[in-house]
Parts: sequence; structure tokens; C-alpha cells
Amino acid sequence: MTLNNTLLSLSSFAPEIFLFLMAMGVLMIGIFKSLKNYVVSLTIISVAIALLMNFFTYNDRTLYIFNDSILKSSVTEFFKYICYVIFLIQILVSQKYLKDKKLISGEFYSLLLFALIGCLIIISANNLIALFLGIELSSLSLYSLIALNRTSLISGEAAIKYFVLSIIASALILFGFSYLYGITNSLMINEIANYLSNNELSNLYLFSYILVFIGVAFKFAVAPFHMWLPDVYEGAPLPITNFIASIPKIAFFVFAYRFLNDNQILFEDNFSKFILYLGVFSIFIGNIYALAQQKIMRMLAYSGVANSGFIFLAIFVSVDFNFSVAAFYVITYTVTTVSAISIITFISSNKFDLIYIKDFKGLSSKSGLISILFMITLLSTAGIPLTVGFYAKYLVLDALVNQSMIVTAVIVVLFTVIGLYYYLRVIWFMFFETGFNSLVKVNGVPYLIVLSIIPFSIIAIFIFPDFVFSYLFSILT
Repeated sequence: MTLNNTLLSLSSFAPEIFLFLMAMGVLMIGIFKSLKNYVVSLTIISVAIALLMNFFTYNDRTLYIFNDSILKSSVTEFFKYICYVIFLIQILVSQKYLKDKKLISGEFYSLLLFALIGCLIIISANNLIALFLGIELSSLSLYSLIALNRTSLISGEAAIKYFVLSIIASALILFGFSYLYGITNSLMINEIANYLSNNELSNLYLFSYILVFIGVAFKFAVAPFHMWLPDVYEGAPLPITNFIASIPKIAFFVFAYRFLNDNQILFEDNFSKFILYLGVFSIFIGNIYALAQQKIMRMLAYSGVANSGFIFLAIFVSVDFNFSVAAFYVITYTVTTVSAISIITFISSNKFDLIYIKDFKGLSSKSGLISILFMITLLSTAGIPLTVGFYAKYLVLDALVNQSMIVTAVIVVLFTVIGLYYYLRVIWFMFFETGFNSLVKVNGVPYLIVLSIIPFSIIAIFIFPDFVFSYLFSILT
């Protein structure tokens, strides 16, 4: 690299470099008791500055930096903005919870920043090595964060399960990468994705992609690769669960998009059916198992399994509709999940955690606003009309019908309707049961304002969906 190219690369990658330095700074500040209380503010300021830097260092053109190993484009920058905003909401809402649990520390926020950096690298990577480093940076940070609450036995158990299964997923991805490098003689993702433009599809290339997307299915928690998710949702501190449920999913969607966009393998019958069957099976498993859950976080985990199935179906229909449907679904689901878990985080306290679904009894009598916000997020996750979740599911089903997959669409609708029960059960407890636990906290005007942003957006985007969808269509085409 010449000096000019090096300076261009460093300036273009400045937000991630700044976040890395601030993560180290947060870790060092957390060592000193007199400065420990400033780690939260420093983390929020660091991410806000990185967001602004990201905005001002991008000039709306595709840019390859660091010898083409990192890509900056309208797609990567858009999804980074979403990650930054989600991360800020999670940090703002979780302060009281972490203070009650005595989990505020330099290492907690430092590891969280490293996990965010890993996801940003996954989004930007154009090189298999850089991509794998991003995956491992994010995963290694999350292993530690899940187990950070040393007083909880289930946190340690969840961390071990996530560690073992995540290693298997990473190994499968790396195994697929090694084959792809051997076949294409390239480490660049854009060259690997375009390989079939000038070459015939070989069984080994197909096998490599299946290995890679089994690993992606692990990361999305698509059935039958979802075994780790309920335990992690239940055992990890709620802010970590919130992170795992959202930002990595966005990162791995961009991962899938980069490998499949303009790739003829989407037209290969075996690969497309592999994606289709995983999606349908995940919707079936997620909705059926969620019906039997008594704990709210395990219910949301299986809801996540079902919605990951919809994401895979959206990827399957991307042959004709590009990836705008899948991108729209990923964004709507992740922000809705962030809203739901953020509300649970906000009303949990040191004396009482919302663990069981029945703990929501009579919540509306204590806080009508919180109950309405939570109801909107649940209805959106379920796909009820007047919420953006309904529009996202409609787009996927409409795409299936347009591809003459009518039977598949009917099966998906059937299991989605069955799954409505476990969402409506929570709403029933909030509004139609009595016996509210007075230990649950619902005070804090600034927090309520932050919590209201996403439910308001859920309804607003449903009313004006073209504003978001048309933009996604334009950048992903």
C-alpha cells in the first residue's frame, strides 16, 4: 500500500479504530474506583462520536480499503447506522438494571464495545480472513459477557453452551471458507460470489456454501441449530441478551447478502431448497415450542427461532425480489425485539426480575404506558395488522405466492396463526389479570421516552412503509 492509500484506509476506517481505542480506554478507566461511575457516559459518548464519524467519513460511493479487504458502501454504512442506534438505545435503557445487579464495570462495557466492533467488521469485510476475525472478535466478547454475572449459575451454563456450539459454527464456516479459497483461488468475497459467472457449479462449491450457511444458521439460531438460544436468553444478563438478539443478526444478514448477491448459486435447486427447508422447519419448531414456555425470555427465544425461519424464507425468495424483503424483515424484527427486551430490562430490578409470563399479571394497573408499549412490540413480532411486523411477514408470504410456493405459504401462515397464542397470553396477563407485584419498577421519564421510540416507529413505518422499503430496494439492487 502506498502512503496515500494507507491514509485513505485509516481515515475511512476511523470510526472503528476510534471505538477500539475507546474500548481500551473504558477498560482502563474501570480499574479506578473513583472513575468507575464514568464508564457508562464514556461508552455512550464514544458510540455517538463513532456514529457521527461514520456519517462524515462516507461520501456515498463504494470504496475498497486496506488492499480491498474492507468495503464501504451505501449498504454497509446503512446497516452500521442501525447497529449504532440500537446499541445506544440498549445502553441507555440498561443503566438502571446493571446498577441494581452491580454489573457496571469497565470490562463489561469494554467487552460490549469489542462485540460491536466485531459486528461492524463482519458488515464491512470483503476478505475471508477479515470476516473471520470479525466473527471471532464478536463471539469471544459475548462468551465473557454471558458469564460475567458470577453470582448466577445459569449464566455460566449458558456461556458454556454458547461457547461450545458457537465454536462448532465457526469451525463449519472456516471449513467452508477453506474450500472456497481452494476452489476460487481468492480470499475476496466479491470474487467468490461472482465465481459462477465464469465457471460451472461444482459439487465442492455447493458443499462449501452449505457448510458456510449451516454456520450462519447457527448464528441466526435457525432450527435445528437453535439449541443454544433459549439457555442464553434465560441465563445471560438482559442487556447482553438484547445485544445477541439484534446486532449480530444484522451483521450476519449482511454476511449472507455479500455471499449471495448476484450469485448463481441461488438458482441451484439443492441450495435453494436447503434454505427453504431450514426456514419452514424453524418456523414450525419455534412456534410449537414457544407454546409450552412459562418463562418470558425462553418464549422470546423460541419466537426468535420462528422469526429467523422467516428471515431464511426471505433469503430464499431473494432470487426474484433481490434482498430488500429480507433486509426489511431483519430490520423490523431486530428493532422490535430490542423494544421488547428493553422494556423487560427496564421494569426488572434487583429485588424482582420478570422471569415467568405470569409475572406480567396486572401490569396495566401499575403502568398503562409500559403495557401498551409492550403490547405493540408483541403484536408486531406476531405479525398483527397495524404494525410493521405484519407488513414484513406479508412481503415474505407474497413473494412465496409469486413464486408459486402456495402450499409453503399456507403452512407458514398456519404455524404463524398457532403462534399467536403465546403472544396474546402475555397481553391477557397484562390487561385482564390481577395481582401485580409491587416490586417491579416502572419509574423514569427519560427511560420511558427512549422506550417509546421503537413502538411509535413500528406503527409509523406500517403507515408509511414505502419510505424504508424503497430505500432498501435502491441500495440493495
